[in-house]
Amino acid sequence: MTSSGRAWRTSWPVAIRRRSPAAPACGAFSTTMPDSTPADLARRRRVAEEAARAAGEIQRRYYGTNIGFEAKADPRDVLTKADLESQAAIAAIIRDAFPGDVIAGEEDGLARDEVSRLLDAAVWTVDPLDATQGFVHDYPVFGPGIAYVVDRRPLVGVMYMPVYDELFSAARGLGATLNGAPIRVGAPKRLQDALVGVHIREVDGGAAETFLETTGRVLKRSHGIRLLGGPMFSIAYVAAGRLDCFATLSPTRLGPWDLAPAAAVLEEAGGVVADQQGRPLDLMRTGIAGASSRALLEELFAVARGEA
Repeated sequence: MTSSGRAWRTSWPVAIRRRSPAAPACGAFSTTMPDSTPADLARRRRVAEEAARAAGEIQRRYYGTNIGFEAKADPRDVLTKADLESQAAIAAIIRDAFPGDVIAGEEDGLARDEVSRLLDAAVWTVDPLDATQGFVHDYPVFGPGIAYVVDRRPLVGVMYMPVYDELFSAARGLGATLNGAPIRVGAPKRLQDALVGVHIREVDGGAAETFLETTGRVLKRSHGIRLLGGPMFSIAYVAAGRLDCFATLSPTRLGPWDLAPAAAVLEEAGGVVADQQGRPLDLMRTGIAGASSRALLEELFAVARGEA
């Protein structure tokens, strides 16, 4: 999408909108920067954890029920009642704790330039149900992602996988946890010893060919590759030491609600985050990469590009 005011996502399908609670509208824009003290961030983290678990309960209720869905502009990008109900539940909990805060949800249909403007101040980003495509097929990797972003920097990030009851959480300067226990990235490794996460959903415009080419190079030079099915949770796995690195090695259409919670958790777990070109992460770019060390991330990109 361009910054001309067109929606970042297509509007909700009419049939689903009629039988689902309306998703929260974005709050009024404010240029006031809040205090981000450790105590404030700890409280925001607790609220985000509560909201993520509430959304997870909704998703568990629908999981395995052959839930109906409708496609967005991209037929691989789908929307369900669980997405909308989860977003409403998350927004209600955040607004109860922080009535004046702005919330930007994936299903709000915000224009790209409006999202960018909100990120320049202070905003909660909400992906109510990441990996909905897998969710409708009863694939167990899915869940909400919530972040609190100030001046384009994620200060709080929470991701929840309801099927596994795994809550990844972080706040700037306060560390990262999995179900309350501290987590750290794995020990530094060379690519030949590393387990690498990759992701693909978009297949148009040469994306599939790029994925096969770049991933093929990495497969030959790494210890192994895993395709989890959700970039946000793949980054969480890097934070927990289950993967050594992850990258979207082909064109993607991820949003800030995908990137922000993942970046917050991985950085607090001692990892490094970049965009899919290896540059510093920008929440308005559409890809993400992360690793247990800068050296491993650079080696991953060099191999994927055929430069090493």
